[in-house]
Amino acid sequence: MKLGLNSIVMAMTSSVKDELTRLAVTKPCCRKAEVSALVRFAGGLHIAAGKIVVEVELDAAQSARRLRKDIADLYGHDSDLAVISSSGIRKGSRYVIRVIEDGEALARQTGLVDSNNRPIRGLPPQVVNGPICDAEAAWRGAFIAHGSLTEPGRSSSLEITCPGPEAALALVGSARRLGIAAKAREVRGVDRVVIRDGDAIGALLTRLGAHESVIAWEERRMRREVRATANRLANFDDANLRRSARAAVAASARVQRAMEILGDTIPDHLKEAGELRINHGQASLEELGSLASPPMTKDAIAGRIRRLLAMADKRAAELGIPDTEAGLSPDLLG
Repeated sequence: MKLGLNSIVMAMTSSVKDELTRLAVTKPCCRKAEVSALVRFAGGLHIAAGKIVVEVELDAAQSARRLRKDIADLYGHDSDLAVISSSGIRKGSRYVIRVIEDGEALARQTGLVDSNNRPIRGLPPQVVNGPICDAEAAWRGAFIAHGSLTEPGRSSSLEITCPGPEAALALVGSARRLGIAAKAREVRGVDRVVIRDGDAIGALLTRLGAHESVIAWEERRMRREVRATANRLANFDDANLRRSARAAVAASARVQRAMEILGDTIPDHLKEAGELRINHGQASLEELGSLASPPMTKDAIAGRIRRLLAMADKRAAELGIPDTEAGLSPDLLG
């Protein structure tokens, strides 16, 4: 059974997210950067009863468990979890994590609000200005939050859906720090960060820690390239065969005209070569040579056909009548 494009994208994306959420990260700064990016890209800040509430919506139970554990371990806050079952529009359950009592403290600790409780539009300053491992962690969090990976090929891409243009530009900046070219673009009113180069996608997945997924993705990429090469070679062979067939048909038509021009004046050895060409219109010169009596090389039969045509064209010029190419269509002449 063939999978649709969306199914393939979902399968590859889920595989990467699953691996990233199982990745053991020990450095506190990296864990904090990942949490900040996860909350920024998959959540938001709400005001409820005058208090800031942090809310994050994820598409996998493993991702939700990882985030809740990090919030508890790193910041000491409890969180609530609500599971929203799949509906007609959404496939798969959604997992909503809320930090209500300590929402304001968490928002400040993760750098999602400044000292005046104003929301940060891009990524928190401590992530932007932190070490390289924080840039990797921010990308890891962003991918777990809203990333997707498509099948390798001409249209392959790794994309992150962003909460706004500032967040998209901040993520592009983090990619640049990792030596990876990413582009921010708006598609139908939604801000995205996109990486299309296959080598860059592989390099980023490696930096994020998705080593199993990189191997699987590269294998698919290699298989696709092998298939594409095979198709190009097949198309090349087909084109050569078509050219050879056209040349044989054109030669057969010219020989027919040469016979008409020369009539009974054709030398026997040239006449034999000409009749072979007419009677076996799409045969190769090598095949024609093997049909001759006695057999001859392809160069010998090609030479006889050339002399026959030259003789006929010379005779046509003397008589002022159309030569051997007169009746050929443009595609046969080409």
